[in-house]
Amino acid sequence: MFKYFFFSISCLFTASLFAQEKKAVFGEIPLDDVTMKAYPLDTTADAVALYDYGETTYDYKSSDIFINLTYHGRIKILKKSALGRATISIPFFRGMGKTDELVTDIKGFTHNFVNGQVVKEKLTKEMIFNEKLSDNYSQYKFTLPNVREGSVIEFSYTISTPMSLTNNPKTWTFQGTTPVRWSEYRIVIPDVLFYRMLMSGYLPLAINENKPINTMFAGENMGAVLYRLVVKDAPAFRDEPYITTPSDYVSKIDFELASVNWTGVYTKNFSLDYASMNKTLLEDSDFGEQLKRTNFLKSIAADIKAKNADTTAQWQAAMKYVTSNVKWDGKTSIYSKSLKKVLEKKEGDSGDMNLLLIALLREMDYDANPLVLSTRSHGLINESYALLKKFNYVVAHISKDGKDVLLDATDEFLKAGVLPIECLNQIGWLVHPTDAHFVNIQPIEQDREYEKADFSISEDGELTGTFLKSYGGYSAVSARNVFKEEGKEKFLEEIKKAKSSWTITKAEYKNLNDIDMALEANYDVSMTDFVTKAGNLLYLKPMLGEGYTTNPFKAEERAFPVDFGYSTEETFLANFQIPKGYAVAEMPKTGVVSLPSGGGRFTYTVSVNEQKISLISRYQLKKPTYTAEEYGLLRAFFDAIIAKHNEQIVLKKVN
Repeated sequence: MFKYFFFSISCLFTASLFAQEKKAVFGEIPLDDVTMKAYPLDTTADAVALYDYGETTYDYKSSDIFINLTYHGRIKILKKSALGRATISIPFFRGMGKTDELVTDIKGFTHNFVNGQVVKEKLTKEMIFNEKLSDNYSQYKFTLPNVREGSVIEFSYTISTPMSLTNNPKTWTFQGTTPVRWSEYRIVIPDVLFYRMLMSGYLPLAINENKPINTMFAGENMGAVLYRLVVKDAPAFRDEPYITTPSDYVSKIDFELASVNWTGVYTKNFSLDYASMNKTLLEDSDFGEQLKRTNFLKSIAADIKAKNADTTAQWQAAMKYVTSNVKWDGKTSIYSKSLKKVLEKKEGDSGDMNLLLIALLREMDYDANPLVLSTRSHGLINESYALLKKFNYVVAHISKDGKDVLLDATDEFLKAGVLPIECLNQIGWLVHPTDAHFVNIQPIEQDREYEKADFSISEDGELTGTFLKSYGGYSAVSARNVFKEEGKEKFLEEIKKAKSSWTITKAEYKNLNDIDMALEANYDVSMTDFVTKAGNLLYLKPMLGEGYTTNPFKAEERAFPVDFGYSTEETFLANFQIPKGYAVAEMPKTGVVSLPSGGGRFTYTVSVNEQKISLISRYQLKKPTYTAEEYGLLRAFFDAIIAKHNEQIVLKKVN
């Protein structure tokens, strides 16, 4: 069983003796590592991180505290496809004097096994280049010498970051895109600094220790705590389908400065709980204060209310007003400099548009309030610690009959209460003067697709007839946006490219702008690729290329949830007129597969009535998220769908 770890290190046990494993000595590689042909725990890996070590210490100089990270890494190159890993980049910040990051002590070796001996070649200064990336960032870049299949590359460096640039040590990641045999992180925190240390991911710690020590800091000997964290045999992290963002699942440790208590020098509390964050947002001139200046919307609000008597219709009209008068620039934010100027400019980011929506709803006498959230690609919210930087999106919240209603104005094709897919990320925080709290973000819409094919089969194997595709729910939102962006001709052109075996003679589209109806695409079409003639037999592939042919879930096991974001329903119905003189010789049997606890269902039936074949395939995934423990059943569920979708119907000439 796999579990997700997300906890504060400070809450773990505090007393333990350090294990006896020593740090690796730079330049000394065990012979077995140099001669290794394949990594035993993952024989498919083209490389393995043999040793991934980081140690953070603090130093005080030039009236600033510096956070120093010393890194030491070793990578075994197992296949030619991994040779690119010999090129290393170390990005660093270049500010104005005191805010510069400093990279020092870069060194490296390449270890090869040649004629029965280990030969190592040194990275020289001439191989290291300083490249400018932008006005504020540069990088040191180098390629280790003479790297080949079988080499072990090794390098280390120290990067020093002033706390005037950031208060927090760099995130340490225990996993990578290759397996990691040993990942160790140590940090020595002086007693004057207090950090929240958050461990997240699905891999357990093989070593989790801390002990009090003495350290030199600002020229004096003071107490400190040394933490040591180790993950062994970490598998390669693979970006599997249906996840939010890899950073939500990869095993790592993050830091957030809580306070500094340096008596006589500097004392400050950096902690921010959700009540404090709520107060900060309400008082922010680019957030809460914007919602107090809404008089410019009064006449617009009155007009909307006069023309729409129904509550939901009023909400929808308010959303339509914003989407019609402000173009979304594609950027996300929770702030706005001036809602009035946004309306004048007619363009803005998600913060501009949705704060404007909230302001308009308030002028319409609704108790609308901002709900801040983190989008799926931005990462999950930690309910234990209030980190304002973790929120990157705001939507409108209204309570109706004790239920939460969430509204978004960035997409004209969204219904009231339906959020963009990117916003379906578990929870959000309701910013409210008296009733601030977390709100569960539950999708009220699903993805629905319905296809209906009516075809006649000719004796030479050609199919002619009509094909209807109906887009509902999130599928409709996506299709309408594509249609608006591309227009009918380009939309149809893309369909023809995707369906290369189709010859479309007529195409009609219905309900393009009516969001209360499914968008319908109707085609008159002929196709030849789905019936094969062999002697007196015709082999029909009845799914017409619309079925599943490959399982989206490749891995045998999965350590984290499958997150679709919403539930799904797909229905395919087909009728085939059998050519004269032919009869059904073989056809698929009925298939029914269900997931436990009502999690999903797949049905597949084929029937024959005189000269007509009817097929119905329907699958439903009734939950937006499935746990790691359910993964195996979900994978088998799709295997069953694929098996049925690839079965053929055999017609035989009988006279």
